[in-house]
Amino acid sequence: MQNSLFFKNVINSDSIFESIGQLNDIAKKSIGCEHISLFLMDEKHQITPASYSVNISTAVMEQLKYIVLHTQFFSQMPEGSRLSVYEADGMLRDHLLKSRYECIYGFHIKHGPSYGALLFSFPSDTQLKDDQLQLCNLIKLHMEQLIKKIQFRKQVLKQQAYESLFNTLRVKDSFTVDHCYNVAFYSTLLGARAGVSDTELETLKLGALLHDVGKLAIPDHILMKPGRLTDEEFSVIRQHPVIGFELLKELQDVEHLLPMVRWHHERMDGRGYPDQLSGSDIPYLVRIVSIADAFDAMTSTRVYRNSLHVHEVREQLLTHAGKQFDEKLVRIFLSIIDEQMQMNG
Repeated sequence: MQNSLFFKNVINSDSIFESIGQLNDIAKKSIGCEHISLFLMDEKHQITPASYSVNISTAVMEQLKYIVLHTQFFSQMPEGSRLSVYEADGMLRDHLLKSRYECIYGFHIKHGPSYGALLFSFPSDTQLKDDQLQLCNLIKLHMEQLIKKIQFRKQVLKQQAYESLFNTLRVKDSFTVDHCYNVAFYSTLLGARAGVSDTELETLKLGALLHDVGKLAIPDHILMKPGRLTDEEFSVIRQHPVIGFELLKELQDVEHLLPMVRWHHERMDGRGYPDQLSGSDIPYLVRIVSIADAFDAMTSTRVYRNSLHVHEVREQLLTHAGKQFDEKLVRIFLSIIDEQMQMNG
């Protein structure tokens, strides 16, 4: 993926159809898969799953839907289970023949409290090798992460006061809002991998979402300047953590969020701002948000600079590990990114 992070492209999408098209192209080039298709049961556990694919006729999708509903692709079959016209029997074989595919591999999709299946369909009988199955699994992981992100962006913020502040920020600067969503998503990925509890993950998600709310008070000519900031302008921008803290501190039940809002620019070596905290004095969730914040900033394109290539981002995070960022958390986060990069070859 030239000068971009494929993972970032998927996460920035708000469309399953758009992303499944990108994933389909990769599967076709890499393993000869003709189509991938996604089937999801929603929270109401409807009998008929929602279906997503590109360039497949409705008639073929109906055959695949029957196969999904009458096998255990959704729940009990091992990951990467294979169904072939030469091994299937009865109605399953009939529907596979009608679909014009000779072979299908199925993977479970974790979908909140519900479930789904991702099918890889081949025009001829195919036996995938271990590295090809690994690629299918990576594609499945990308799809799960996209679904989680779309679900996350649809969530209504629990406190009306939070929602009002965030919507005001949306009107002022949509780029910052998109950045906040991304930071919240990356933070939860890192937090989950680092062993943060479910309760703390909810705190992390909301705190990361609100971490830049102080930018509401930054003058537009500075916040949206189409070029590099002067030292004086940057000193104004540096006030946003304290401003955000002041905006939120009088609201109810926000004590657990305030550290992420005030301290996400603190550094492990004590050279951050606004309070020059260092080491273990910086709360764990704050250290997570700091890494996610830097990663999204470096992989985002702004008017005055292009996004960095993922290899440059890796080097930057490693260079600043132990100085700006928690070194252990950096290595955990890079393990997540490295998994995504395997898809790019």
